[in-house]
Amino acid sequence: MLLLSYFDRIVGPLVFLTNPHNLRKNLDADHVEQIASFLNSEQDGFFTHTFSPELKTANWVFDLDSKWARGRSELALISAIVSEEEPDYAMYEQVLAKFVDKIKKIPDVYKAFYINKGPVEEKDKIQEKFSIIKEELNNLYKILVIKNVETEGQLINFERLKKEKIIGLSEGVIKKLNKLINNKQNCFMVFRTRGEAMKLDIIPVEADKIFNLVIMFGEQMTVSILQQISRVFSKFEDEISLIFTSGICQEVDKCLYEVFINTEMEKLNAILDEIYRISGIIEIDVKLIESKNN
Repeated sequence: MLLLSYFDRIVGPLVFLTNPHNLRKNLDADHVEQIASFLNSEQDGFFTHTFSPELKTANWVFDLDSKWARGRSELALISAIVSEEEPDYAMYEQVLAKFVDKIKKIPDVYKAFYINKGPVEEKDKIQEKFSIIKEELNNLYKILVIKNVETEGQLINFERLKKEKIIGLSEGVIKKLNKLINNKQNCFMVFRTRGEAMKLDIIPVEADKIFNLVIMFGEQMTVSILQQISRVFSKFEDEISLIFTSGICQEVDKCLYEVFINTEMEKLNAILDEIYRISGIIEIDVKLIESKNN
């Protein structure tokens, strides 16, 4: 969520644009006023402010050359509402710096601040600059949203990995995982080999035990067979929690379909009985995965 403010020479600090456009309706009016009032402070460049644990901002105060302002300069402020409990402020500083630099390079961009009040003969030019700055604010919003979900990579020496048998998680990954946990007590990790890569999924779960069903086929794994298996699990949807599924074929008639579920043993046996009735199923291996804290 973003607020672009500027210092009006008559009324003082004003919030000029927001993204989303209805942000002011969802933000306390006093907070909106306080954010704009940062223009009255001695702050310059990047800084942060915490109103409460739930409301934090990353800000950048900057000047724009202007032929219409006193002192030939417009004072502006871009503020991002920070939702993370432990924000990566270095990322916000980097992104806001690029935004400010881009805005400063737009010829006569200061005219955008005079929308609906500038010289009549400059009306079209003012509207043009207003549209540009509005679009740049929208792009900034998209960038910040994407930055908060982007992937993270690590480069690990394989000999060290074989020796230690540990894959470390960065502070950034832990922060993102913490958002997903939502009061769940465990994380289910599943490793999958795909081509020349091994993929890891980390799924927050409430369960302290999970059953892994390895369903083997003596014929091609068709859509029809998968639909029949799906109907079995749908039949028991009130008694089970379906956590993860994966299917793979070594050859046309050598396929397996894995299902990870949380349920009680009694229901598990009933599910197995139903699946064995499906034509083409030759074997089902069942593995119990328990939390290592137990």
